[in-house]
Amino acid sequence: MKINIDVDNSLQEDAVTIHCREITDEIIELQRLLSERHTKGQTISAYIDDTEYYVEVRSVIFLEADGNYISLHTAREIYRIRQRLYELEEILPRGFFRVSKSTIVNTDAISSIRKNIMGASEISFRNCQKKAYASRNYIKSLLQIMDEKRLKK
Repeated sequence: MKINIDVDNSLQEDAVTIHCREITDEIIELQRLLSERHTKGQTISAYIDDTEYYVEVRSVIFLEADGNYISLHTAREIYRIRQRLYELEEILPRGFFRVSKSTIVNTDAISSIRKNIMGASEISFRNCQKKAYASRNYIKSLLQIMDEKRLKK
């Protein structure tokens, strides 16, 4: 494997691109390590009442629009933040995916998906009883992502 580093002072933020002939287990592992390294320790400022907390991104299981706020769910708590979902979508790591107009889930935390052809499909998460729902417009893409994750393990 050949590794190059190009310095470009005009970039607004650092970016890593992997060029490969084919996706191998080694490439997948490299991508996973880089992604984990990038998100390790990354936090989101969130509130419960008047207290500000710094929630680790990897502990977030899903986010949902709730009036003028976003409810940020971890396995144990529900926090409030005042950003828009589209803003969060841009800053959250790759493992987060929008599953409806009002919900973004952490695909790394999903334990099961109960498909429902007629309405929203139910998403369950590891180590908690909370549920989120994927709309019919998003479920096919979510299932593809989950299949890719399953095949990469």
